[in-house]
Amino acid sequence: MKILSRYLLLESVGPFFFGLAIITLVLVMDFLVDIMNLIIDKGLGIPLVLELFGLNLAWMLALAVPMAVLVAVLMTFGRLASDNEIIACKACGISFNRLLFPMMGGAFILTILMIWFNDRVLPESNHRARMLLTDITRKKPTWSLEENIFLDHFEGYSIKVRTIARKTSEITDIIVIQTKGSERIITARRGLMYFSSDGSMLMLELLDGEILEADPKSPNGYTLTEFKKQTIAIPGASSDLERSTESTRGDREMTVGMMLEQNRGRKEKLKTVRVQIDSLLTNAVAEANRSRAVRSENPIPTRNAAETAYIFNNEIKGRLTFLGKNARNYTREINSMAVEIQKKFSIPVACLAFVLIGAPLGSFARKGGFATGIGLSLFFFIIYWAFLIGGEQLADAGLLPAFWAMWLPNFVISVAGIILTILFIRQSTIVSIADRLKAAFHIRAHKSGAKS
Repeated sequence: MKILSRYLLLESVGPFFFGLAIITLVLVMDFLVDIMNLIIDKGLGIPLVLELFGLNLAWMLALAVPMAVLVAVLMTFGRLASDNEIIACKACGISFNRLLFPMMGGAFILTILMIWFNDRVLPESNHRARMLLTDITRKKPTWSLEENIFLDHFEGYSIKVRTIARKTSEITDIIVIQTKGSERIITARRGLMYFSSDGSMLMLELLDGEILEADPKSPNGYTLTEFKKQTIAIPGASSDLERSTESTRGDREMTVGMMLEQNRGRKEKLKTVRVQIDSLLTNAVAEANRSRAVRSENPIPTRNAAETAYIFNNEIKGRLTFLGKNARNYTREINSMAVEIQKKFSIPVACLAFVLIGAPLGSFARKGGFATGIGLSLFFFIIYWAFLIGGEQLADAGLLPAFWAMWLPNFVISVAGIILTILFIRQSTIVSIADRLKAAFHIRAHKSGAKS
């Protein structure tokens, strides 16, 4: 039995990594399309692009590993069925359920590893990836000063030079149009261009030039000032990436312990808000009873009493609206955090569910065709993610408990796998099931025709 278990696991290793590579490649290509414009606009270097991909590889693996398990089990059992090895095992008294044991064992180990990965590695990678992407978004585009072309890269300045000596940074026939602050046009015959010591400002040292500036005292007049040397400091010149060190984390950037702590704090705040709402309602009822008693004593209310009651009711209504909004926000945040906690466990456990569905699908592929098995696997992929995404939205809205929202896909896939396993053990195939359904339909139609 150890030889058989080792044989099955070795047979599934190749398909597993093949499926993992293909699925990861698809996710990488989709991610690449999303950030391609950002990479081009910001002029990112290869090391920075590789770092960005490496950090985002974590969430890709979290999704790809369960999918790769299904591909591996499907291909392994499909090959066993096509080579009649499953029939040979049955002839030797080895049941189909026994063949599932090593695959379930391997999937169980992967499940434990992925739970640890999702709780420890994935949050930190998501956090660092988000920070890096934010820093890249804030990064200024790369720029270069070209001859005889106005450069509008800097806010409030437009620069044009006739010639540039790249080695000495000497420039000639400079025109600087300043629109920031006081509007003016600066021209110079020659000068130097260099960066400040911290690289944040572009320094223009202009020689033998003029400054044409609007005269604030005369709307149609201007002043012309000549200079021998003029230095202009233009901010925002650096296009280097500035790394941030913020510590704020989203729900997908936290471990289970962090999220549980966050939810405890939110639940305490929600409890306080509900106490305040109850207190306001109690006071409102008491005030209504007091007003009713006063009106019974004095049927004709005074104007001041009516205005006081009106102001009091509006104040209560406004405070209740504010507190109700806070309560809904806290509830939504608690539900969202609970969903993320359950997701860290449910997605890895999908490895076990996909073994249950993949083994009979691969075995059915022998007679139903390999395309049938692949088509069904894609179908179950779609079903799984549709349940997962839909359940997450329902749980965030408070319409479904977080546990059922995240675990229902696993239950559906597992039940379907168990049913297919039972059908296979009874020597049924997808084709034979379809034939039986057709036969049953024809018999029913024939009986209906005979009665009529």
